[in-house]
Amino acid sequence: MKKRIKLITAVIAGTAILIGSVWLINESRYPNAPAFDDHFTRKFLNKDKKVASGFYEFKSKTGQYTIWFPEEYQMLHDASEYYSTNGKLCEN
Repeated sequence: MKKRIKLITAVIAGTAILIGSVWLINESRYPNAPAFDDHFTRKFLNKDKKVASGFYEFKSKTGQYTIWFPEEYQMLHDASEYYSTNGKLCEN
């Protein structure tokens, strides 16, 4: 019984260390800029293409356009609060 508990504890600790190291590797591959701190915003940015000082390339998910996105900004991604039609805020 004690061997089983030690084995389970070792497996859990090993899994936690593995997950933590994979997370650190994934997080460290992004530039140190506020735009890349937000997981939603970073999905649109090309981390390898800094188009000008302080800007990264932003590519739409439709692939129809790209813009220069300031590295100190993040996108608002709560569509229920910020979605608008014809310039008027939509009601929920």
